[in-house]
Amino acid sequence: MPTRLTRIQGAVQHYAWGKSGASNPLVRQFWEVQNGGPDGDGDEEKYAEIWIGTHPNAPSTVGGCGTLLDMIEKDPAFHLGEQHSTANIPFLLKLLSIEKVLSIQSHPDLILAAELHAKNPTVYKDACHKPEMAIALTDFTAMCGFRPLREIVGNLTTYPELQDIVSPASVVGIKAAYEKTKGLVDFDQSTNKALKELFSSFMANFDANPQPLAACITRLTTKPSPTPLDELLLSFSRQFPGDCGVFSPLFLAVHHLTPGQSLFVPANTPHAYITGEIIECMARSDNVIRCGLTPKFKDVEVLCDSLAYDTTQQVPSEGVLGAEGRLYRPPVSDFEVRVNEVEKDSAVTIDGGVDSGSVLLVLEGEGKVKSGEESVDVGRGESLYVSANSPLVLEGGGEGLKVVRAMRNLK
Repeated sequence: MPTRLTRIQGAVQHYAWGKSGASNPLVRQFWEVQNGGPDGDGDEEKYAEIWIGTHPNAPSTVGGCGTLLDMIEKDPAFHLGEQHSTANIPFLLKLLSIEKVLSIQSHPDLILAAELHAKNPTVYKDACHKPEMAIALTDFTAMCGFRPLREIVGNLTTYPELQDIVSPASVVGIKAAYEKTKGLVDFDQSTNKALKELFSSFMANFDANPQPLAACITRLTTKPSPTPLDELLLSFSRQFPGDCGVFSPLFLAVHHLTPGQSLFVPANTPHAYITGEIIECMARSDNVIRCGLTPKFKDVEVLCDSLAYDTTQQVPSEGVLGAEGRLYRPPVSDFEVRVNEVEKDSAVTIDGGVDSGSVLLVLEGEGKVKSGEESVDVGRGESLYVSANSPLVLEGGGEGLKVVRAMRNLK
């Protein structure tokens, strides 16, 4: 009989937007715990992500016994549950330490993902969608979705350089769409069409006419009292000078999350994480359509055709606190996330077993994770795979215990 609780090691990713190892970010701290010791060369590295799951690009490992997927495939009914024994786990859990803005991007829905993969498998490497959810561990700033029409139209006046890039017809169209409703019902077919024309005009024209961006940055640099939006454009310009994405905050909504708040990113939604440290959970895919703030390939035509030009504002969620912890449940079947806290020198029965394999990461403290006769000592930064239908008890040590756990959406 295989074990229900298996210690696993995530995979670290060193991307340019990650936090410097010298600043000792969470990704470095947790990676050194899972790696069994200090990373002697790490001060010069950028620590961006730890992946915990079975994605082939960076699979988690099980001691010296291969990957997590190797273990699951030896007894899928036991590890995944009888109803799901022919499948892999459908989610990927990550820890991110963000110092520099990530690329502006969207993730295709299932239909588009299959089409893109069939046409260009070197860029779109799987046929899966990639809805995702971020949960803030520190103060966290991100862009997600489009601003309300009122703000976009206002930005055309406040930042007149933008009008020098887009077509005059697209400016007339977006103003007419706003005047039609005065923002009371932003998202209808005419609004969608007008916003698509404005944004598509910007993306299509920018490379041939980047001078307005330079003029805008020069103006903002000498402005006596720059606004927070001004400062964001200036920050992006320092990180990616001359990139079309510097103007992205004029189109996209900016969100500021405090620890414990979450933000869900649906398919076909433009977004970019700006700064902070987060837990991220997503469907098991790496499909990305890039838009800006990156030297990588931008698939502009596909991007502009596929985006959901929805100006309905996303509202950060604090999850739902219940007997089984704080639940973050998105409107997709691929995953849900639970956060459980146990006070020091106490024990809590989390659940009697769920019909899903799950991955667990210790965020704070130390203690024990128990399932029946099995017991594993855990500490901050360590991760486990919990097989399906495994009853769970958490015991907090002298510092208490806080864990995050990802699983298939059970709703």
